[in-house]
This record gives sequence, C-alpha cells and structure tokens, in this order.
Amino acid sequence: MRPLSYRPLALAGIVVTAALSLGACGIPVDESTRDLAVDLPDALLPPAATTTKPPAPTEAVQIYLARVSDDGRQMLEAVSRNIKGDGSINVILAEVLAGPNTDEQEAGLISPFAEGSQVIGTVLVDGLLEVHLDTLEGFPQDDSASNRLAFAMLVCTADQLVMGAEINQIVVLLEGSGDLEAINVPVSDGEPPEEGAPVACANYLSLLPDDLEK
Repeated sequence: MRPLSYRPLALAGIVVTAALSLGACGIPVDESTRDLAVDLPDALLPPAATTTKPPAPTEAVQIYLARVSDDGRQMLEAVSRNIKGDGSINVILAEVLAGPNTDEQEAGLISPFAEGSQVIGTVLVDGLLEVHLDTLEGFPQDDSASNRLAFAMLVCTADQLVMGAEINQIVVLLEGSGDLEAINVPVSDGEPPEEGAPVACANYLSLLPDDLEK
C-alpha cells in the first residue's frame, strides 16, 4: 500500500517543477499577486458616453428695422431673423429693441434704440396688445423723428409682422412703482392720440415704403 502522503507531495513537486520551468524560460514569477490591468490603446477602449446636447430649435420671424432712403428719410424695412425660443410676441419684440446685428449693419440697416429697455410682458385681448416695458431709457429721449421711428418699429412689428396673432392696436405700458401705466406714444401720422390711448401701424404710414403700407 502506498503512503497517504504521496499525492500531496507529488502535487507540490509538480508546482515546484512548473515554477522552475517558467523561470528557465525567462518568464518572471512574482512572489505575490499583482494588478495585471494595463492601459488599452484608444482603439480598444469602449466608446465614451456623450453629453453633447442637440442644438436649440430656431424659428424664422420678421421684424422692422430702419434704413435711410436715397432722399435722406428714415424708413422702416422688414428683415427676417432666425431666433431661438418659442417665437412668442415677447421674444420677437425683444429682437426689435436689440437692433441690427453685424450683417444687417453692414447692409445699411439702422436702429434708434440704445441699450436700456426690455419687454417684460405682453397681453393680447380682443385684438388689443399691451406691451409692458421696464423703462424708456433705450428710446430716444426727445420728441424727434428718431423717437417716432423707434415706436414705429415696435408698433408696426407687432401690428404687421407677428404671425398667428390678430393684433389691431397696441398700447405701451411702463413699469412704475408697483403698477403699469400707459404712456402717450408719439406718432408720425394723424392726430396725436389721447394720453395712454392705443395706436396702430396706420399711425406711421409715412415711415413705410409704398409697397409695405397697410
């Protein structure tokens, strides 16, 4: 009968022999475990998760800017804009206050607006549009052709160019101490409106090219 310790001793011998063989072949044998993880080349790495967001949708709208005509008059001119947002009246009128971009300036378009005024809200009821402004600082401050042009750009854009809304008249309200107060909008044609009365693009026909008159 073979001794009971034969198999363990034989297995140990095999392990020792294998280790010696590996060493003889030039393959290093570690005395302890080690991390075999390596840096994979980029081609073997799994694709990284992307965080790129799709571009925000844009909408084509029209607004009125202005141009100096050959005879030296300031006239309204409709231009197209691709804007980000929902195409609401607020967003469209904010584009009017922003004035011409670089390309539009190079094309000769102008605006009497300066920085300082923002549209803070609009309300449309039965064809009457209320335009709420925070201040008139962005408008020319004197009773001049430029002041009337600024209001013409705002009023005629709302009256003629806002699509999908039935707008017949516009009243401009200014934010005061907790309240909104309708202002007297200067016009270029017809009788001056009563204090705080609504106006329409028909009050600025002399500022429209013949083919754009309403």
